[in-house]
Amino acid sequence: MANDVGAARAAPGRRHLGPQIFTRYAVLRPYARLLKAPGGMFGLAVLILLVVLAVFAPRLTPYNPLTISQDAPLVAPSAAHPFGTDDLGRDVFSRVLFGARISLTVSCFSALVALLIAMPLGLAAGYHGGALDTVIVRAFDTVYAFPDILLGIGLVSVLGASMANVILAVAVVNVPTLGRLTRVALMAQRSEEYIEAARAAGSSDLRLVVRHLVPNVAPPLLVQMTIVMSQAVLLEAAFSFLGLGIRPPAPSWGTMLNDGRNFLAQAPWLGLFPGFAITTMILGLNSLGDALRTVMNPRRQ
Repeated sequence: MANDVGAARAAPGRRHLGPQIFTRYAVLRPYARLLKAPGGMFGLAVLILLVVLAVFAPRLTPYNPLTISQDAPLVAPSAAHPFGTDDLGRDVFSRVLFGARISLTVSCFSALVALLIAMPLGLAAGYHGGALDTVIVRAFDTVYAFPDILLGIGLVSVLGASMANVILAVAVVNVPTLGRLTRVALMAQRSEEYIEAARAAGSSDLRLVVRHLVPNVAPPLLVQMTIVMSQAVLLEAAFSFLGLGIRPPAPSWGTMLNDGRNFLAQAPWLGLFPGFAITTMILGLNSLGDALRTVMNPRRQ
């Protein structure tokens, strides 16, 4: 009899514990599904691998990427030089690993700068509307009208070739896309019932935007950020290939392609390995973005 009473008293607690745990960790469910998605697992694996290689690059290779060796120019891949050497005798494997640092830095910071510029503008345009919305959208359209590569080349040419200017140029190129996406996502949420309830409860405009609207605008922006990062890798390589990006002798992947294009017939590894690194990073980021788009789709929740 006592056991039955104890079980009856314990049952409500157990029934109450389940919903608490489910509610607490429900926000992690999309990311758990991301790990199960083939594209998500591949994208995360590529990104983590590149970060590890970039961070531990000095310990993974015995060669300095800037050291010139007159005794070993255009050496084919071997045990001593897994990716061979370039025309100045520099180890290509070392330069590819250190080049990952440049590509990751440009892609991450350019996407972050673009988001910091675009998100407030998109929120202001979508929330207030009216003349402010018209001015901001027209500004987005003006920048968006220029081809990305031409606009980026123009900005880098005016500002000068450096990593900071490349980051700024890539960020400006991507501001219209992120800003318009923020505006559209906010306008889709602005008329929802929970917004009307929060407004009726006395929430200020700032609290309404930060507390209620931004969390619902964030998922599509997170997906778009991976695309912006992959585009940043490609643009940085293009600028460096044209001599407008990272200045030599810094081991940028685009610079390596430019330096090795005159020797591709006798030393194809000079273009193969940097090109493979660029392709792998872009493919990983795009795969991660596609997986995020899938798991964050409300119809799949």
